[in-house]
Amino acid sequence: MENARIGMDKKEIDTPALLIDLDKLEENIERMGEFYEGREGAAYRPHQKGHRLPIVAKKQLEAGACGVSMTSLGLAEFYVESGIEDILITTQIYGKNKLNRLCSLSKQGEITVSVDNLKNVEQLSRAACRNNAEISVAPQLYMGSGTAGVEPGKAKKFSIEVASRRDVNFEGFWWHQDLTHLSDWGERREKHFETLDRVAELVDEIREEGMEVEMLSGGYTCTWNITPTYPSLENVEVQAGAYVFNDWVNRDEMEGLDEFECALTVLSRCISRPTKGEALFDSGLNSCSWEATNDYDCTPGPKFKELEGVETIRQREEVSMAEFEEEDLNREIEVGDTFELIPPHSDTTAKLHDRYYCVRDGKVEAIWPNYGRGLL
Repeated sequence: MENARIGMDKKEIDTPALLIDLDKLEENIERMGEFYEGREGAAYRPHQKGHRLPIVAKKQLEAGACGVSMTSLGLAEFYVESGIEDILITTQIYGKNKLNRLCSLSKQGEITVSVDNLKNVEQLSRAACRNNAEISVAPQLYMGSGTAGVEPGKAKKFSIEVASRRDVNFEGFWWHQDLTHLSDWGERREKHFETLDRVAELVDEIREEGMEVEMLSGGYTCTWNITPTYPSLENVEVQAGAYVFNDWVNRDEMEGLDEFECALTVLSRCISRPTKGEALFDSGLNSCSWEATNDYDCTPGPKFKELEGVETIRQREEVSMAEFEEEDLNREIEVGDTFELIPPHSDTTAKLHDRYYCVRDGKVEAIWPNYGRGLL
């Protein structure tokens, strides 16, 4: 049952609990919006896989976003019901029922869906004919191991085939290039520009065929201030999503992402002090993720926001043990005290909770149900 109330001190919230620092959230959104507002030919389409909150998406749109992107058809349906209609779905849709749902959704909003296989395109065409609908598609470009898509060298022929299908509208291209292993901003820029060179060449080839390319969508959080500076293409949409909450791995280890504050934390309570050098907390793997955004095989774990001298945090499913470097630093931590944990990956942490407690100046200002977390 929900026992929290508006106006209560955050320390009174039942733990573990997912907190949003509203000031930091709004500052992050404003920072991104100001950057793009001042750059002609720049566009961003924030990805929603992290927060999955229409109320936050509306704030992003008010700050200048051209639309939103997401991987889930179910989440897209939820967003359209919430009044957000310009959506890029960055996964391929298969299955008869899902195709019918996509057709229905395409009648209610400006929906573009990813494709990379002509069999799927034919299925979309037939579903659109059956449902008296039109479906907009954007071929995904293959950008290396671990991604889907059509190889750029084959994308021209593929796109011509797509455009020939009945009730299927070719919109342009999208892609995902994994650059999170490059912490250095300059190295990231060099690799990203190499990719954009290939895209620019492809766009020229497509336009020579008399086809329009309305959508180019291929940057994300770690290229938020790189993609818009590429000279040969304009309005390449940046699908920046993680910046809204950020996390300590992005902030501390990815050059260029330290401009965004960590707005998402997990409130945890000390429930035991078995020794002077240890403290047990009531949050574990079921409430705070431990893997890192830039390497899902890496498990750095969370960090305490305002608790000095922590040497390690050992997480179990329901609890975590903090071990201190020096016992004297933490003698004043008492059972019942609350502290906030900054996750290494905000996106996956957000999926673990039913609600967000939105805090300003230490008080609960709003409680947002996390309705989007299970939508597929």
